[in-house]
Amino acid sequence: SGGSQTVALGLSSGINAEYGVVGVDLAENHIEFAKVFLAKYRVRNPEIQAEFHVGSYYDIPAAVKSLAPFTHVIMQTSIFYAHHRIDDVLSQVSSVLAPGSGLLVTTDFLRNVPLSEVIDFATLNSMSTVLNKDEMEVALKRNGLEYVDGEVLDSHCIKCNIAKRNKVDELSLQGPSKEFFKSREEYVRNGKISFQLVVARKQ
Repeated sequence: SGGSQTVALGLSSGINAEYGVVGVDLAENHIEFAKVFLAKYRVRNPEIQAEFHVGSYYDIPAAVKSLAPFTHVIMQTSIFYAHHRIDDVLSQVSSVLAPGSGLLVTTDFLRNVPLSEVIDFATLNSMSTVLNKDEMEVALKRNGLEYVDGEVLDSHCIKCNIAKRNKVDELSLQGPSKEFFKSREEYVRNGKISFQLVVARKQ
C-alpha cells in the first residue's frame, strides 16, 4: 500500500478502501453496513486493511487516535455542518495527521457573499453559520493546517442536485424534498454559495 493510511470521517459508498482505511461515522447503521461490505470484500481481497468505528469528528475515538499518524483524513460532504465549531473539528483532524505531510481532503459549502444573504441556505441545510474561503483558510492555519489546493465543483453540485431532485418522485424517496435540492442548486448557480474541494497539509 505504500504506507498510505487514511481516516474517513463520515462514511460514503464512494470511498474505495484500496489502501489502509479507518472509517468513523456517527450512525451505527452506517458502521454495520461498512463492516458487512468489508467482510464480503475480504473474500476476494484478504489483504485489505480496514476497520470502522462509531464516533464523531468533534471527538475522534481513542481507538482511532491510537493508530495515528495518518497520511490522509477524508471528509465527504459533512464538514459544513460544523462551521460553527470549526476549531473543534480541525483540531481533531490536525491531531491525527502526520506532521509535514499528512493531508486533509474534504468537500465543503463556502459562501461568496455576506452571511446575511445566505441565512435561508444555512437554515435549510441545518448549518448554524457558513464560512467563506478566507475564513476557512484562517481556521485551518489556526489549527496547524495549511491550505494547499482546492477546486470549485459548482457544476458537479448543480448536476447532482438536479439528479437528486428528479429521483425524489421517480423512486418515491423519503427524506429531503425536491424543494431542498432545488434550493441548493439555485444558491450555487447564482454564485452565492460555492461547493469546493479543500486540501490542507499538516504543518
